Amino acid sequence: MEAHDTPHTTAERLRSAVPQRMRMQTKALPLSLVALLVIALILLTVLLLRGHSGGKTTLPPVGTSAGVSESQLKALASQSNHPIYWAGPKSGAYELTRTTDGRTYVRYLPSANKVGDRTPSYLTVGTYPTKQAFSAIKSAAARQGAVSAKIDQGGLLVFNNSTPKSVYFSYPKSGYQVEVYDPSPLQARSLVLGGSIKPIR
Repeated sequence: MEAHDTPHTTAERLRSAVPQRMRMQTKALPLSLVALLVIALILLTVLLLRGHSGGKTTLPPVGTSAGVSESQLKALASQSNHPIYWAGPKSGAYELTRTTDGRTYVRYLPSANKVGDRTPSYLTVGTYPTKQAFSAIKSAAARQGAVSAKIDQGGLLVFNNSTPKSVYFSYPKSGYQVEVYDPSPLQARSLVLGGSIKPIR
């Protein structure tokens, strides 16, 4: 240190000896860290929002049979403009099939590995949007071999002795029919007459 130098002027001289580029990098480092933290927070927020996107539940595409959960069936019912019927919660697995013309099938399987099995061995509930649905049920009840019975809410059940495993029903002024298929014709009828086939809530 020269005799006329003070600590202040010495510090200024040392500072001026540091290249300008190095001083800029030293200042930029904290800003880079802040930028990285901001980006990380934004990504975390996006992921959290995506995981809770209004509680929307993903459903299998139309035309594809797929195993679904009870919550997925309830989500489907809430999105539909007409009731979707089922036989209530049961053990095993649910298979959902929707067609391009609006029909919906809920099939009860013993386990998830049976999804896609076309063997007609399982309880299936189909809901079919149909114009003049109740009139069509009454017409079916008048055919040869048909057996019909009144059900609650003024509805009508019908099945035909030639195909007794499928039972159909509808209600006055409704825009849909419901089919209940079971390998046991007696079971299919009992489920409808006993009020076990209800809209998914």
